[in-house]
Amino acid sequence: MSASAGTTGNVAAAGGSARQESGSTTTPLQTYFGLAASARAAASLAELQFLICNDSHALLPFRQAMLLRRDARGQWRLVCHSGLSVVDETSPYKLWLEAVVSWRDGQEAGEGGEGGEGEVEHRAGVIEVGDLPETLQADWHEWLPIGLLALPLAGPEGPVMAWWLLARDEPWQWPARAPDPALWLPELQSVYGYALWAWLRTRRQWLALKLSRRKLLLGVALLLLLGALPVRLSVLAPAEITPIDPQIVAAPMDGVVKRIPVAAGAQVSSEEVLVEFDDTLLVNRRQVLEEATRTSRADLLQAEQQAFDDQHESRMALSVLRGKLSEKQAELESIARQSQRLQVRAPADGVFIYGDQLDWAGKPLQTGERIGLLADPEAMNVTVWVPVADAINLQTGAEVLVYLHVAPLHSLAATLTETSFAAQPGPDGVVSYRIKARLEEREDARIGLKGTAKIYGERMPVIYLLLRRPLATLRTWCGC
Repeated sequence: MSASAGTTGNVAAAGGSARQESGSTTTPLQTYFGLAASARAAASLAELQFLICNDSHALLPFRQAMLLRRDARGQWRLVCHSGLSVVDETSPYKLWLEAVVSWRDGQEAGEGGEGGEGEVEHRAGVIEVGDLPETLQADWHEWLPIGLLALPLAGPEGPVMAWWLLARDEPWQWPARAPDPALWLPELQSVYGYALWAWLRTRRQWLALKLSRRKLLLGVALLLLLGALPVRLSVLAPAEITPIDPQIVAAPMDGVVKRIPVAAGAQVSSEEVLVEFDDTLLVNRRQVLEEATRTSRADLLQAEQQAFDDQHESRMALSVLRGKLSEKQAELESIARQSQRLQVRAPADGVFIYGDQLDWAGKPLQTGERIGLLADPEAMNVTVWVPVADAINLQTGAEVLVYLHVAPLHSLAATLTETSFAAQPGPDGVVSYRIKARLEEREDARIGLKGTAKIYGERMPVIYLLLRRPLATLRTWCGC
């Protein structure tokens, strides 16, 4: 046996002898009842496993005790060893013990047993060196003494949950006879098996559900009935109160915005100034053209006076000078017309909708560039952006409920009037369908308010509502 295994056995033996010396006056029956009470009072699964491998030494002497349980993959794993607080997962000794228990469990299954309905009855028994396969026999004397007893631990439901291995220097006699303390092992085996089952059953409650065929059929029928119930399809999407047929306020010429005297969202009247452009460039150009015009007039007057002396050449010069003077005068008239467009006025009464005043001051614009909208505050509708992934089959006239952020507990009724043919990026950058709906109620509604719209579609079974998104996702993956 290796040094590590020997140390393990010595520690377990030392602990057990100490218990015997301190409890020399107790009888085996008292010790059995004490171990049974401790097993029932164990506060955790780890405490119970430690008790099985260490405290049992008070009832019968052994050199080593090992407890192995199945893991999630159904493989036998060493979970506790006498004298060890932590089991080394990479120890060759551990791997060899797991191989021995796997062989033992397979032997029991191969023999068939007497269990009902195909279940195998596992029996306790002595394992000898000659019983093992040749690949396992070579390492026996390195890890274990002569005697090895294998005890299956099972609960009231039958399946073996753990194997309890006991090793000692003397061969085991099984079934045990008096005065061998091993006579208490069957009772202790039953107590430990029930205690392990009580701790492990919480992890397998879903396996313990035994439904009769009638109950199963009734449950399936109930699920099918619930899945066939018709419900209305609906989709939630961001919404905004927008104006109907607003007038666009655009730059009438190239220039720089001087100021916007009207606050954003303010009520304006017809012919009220909305935007003022900077006139510095036009004033400078007008001054330059006025000076050029005066110079052209003086040149024309001088040419007319010289025409009396040299009629042929002066007449040709007069035509050129008159053309230049006409050009300068036309430019002055153009600047005068542009000066009249320095102020953009409201074409009608309404609400002027644009961004922040400070953002527009000093901003250069080109002809036709939009500045804002002039809208009728009473002509409102709802614009909804439905993402492509959430879109359902929507028809004109569908019911729409709008929940504004300023009044989330109150809904506004609306009716779907228009659906975009193609999807396009929405305000949040998500590719969506633009949907417009006519407001039937206008309480607390104002142009520019945002919220969430709930659009109702056709009635479909509940199962379609639950499987619509998963099926759509599946089709994008497999293309079926």
